[in-house]
Amino acid sequence: MVSTRRRKAEGGDGDREVLNLAGYLPYFLTTISNTWSRSSSRLYLDLFGVGVTEWRIISQLAIEPCIVAQRICEVISLDKGAVSRAVAALVSAGHVREHADSRDARRQVLQLTQSGYELHDRLIAVALQRENLILADFSAEEIAGLTALLRRIHARLPELREFSPDDVTEAAAARR
Repeated sequence: MVSTRRRKAEGGDGDREVLNLAGYLPYFLTTISNTWSRSSSRLYLDLFGVGVTEWRIISQLAIEPCIVAQRICEVISLDKGAVSRAVAALVSAGHVREHADSRDARRQVLQLTQSGYELHDRLIAVALQRENLILADFSAEEIAGLTALLRRIHARLPELREFSPDDVTEAAAARR
């Protein structure tokens, strides 16, 4: 499928290129991500009293115990302010402990408490059930292929962050 199509413009000023959502990958990535995040946040708030941002922080601290908030921002691409607010809520609830970084006293090292690990274990069970639900119609080989493709897209994110509109002309010429 192609990402655009020609369409007669309203008002009669000719054809123009418009998005073809059925073939536009960012549409699918965005709607899947938004739906997944919103529905996860609602569910996790109802079941556990934390939202999806808190869950992402908890899961990252389970993977990498004793890291600073900046590391969380880097790994899971979350805004510094959102991470700061979520960490404060998790500390207040007793799920995360903060202590000064031995190499830089200005930074706080974060780690899960016993309560945080217990919450993690309950959350991960639900998160994995949701992952299984969305992938239920795929074979193991298809899941492996999809994961490989997503890893390749993920690897291009630094280039996407640095993309300049000046690159548009070259990209358009290469497509034709």
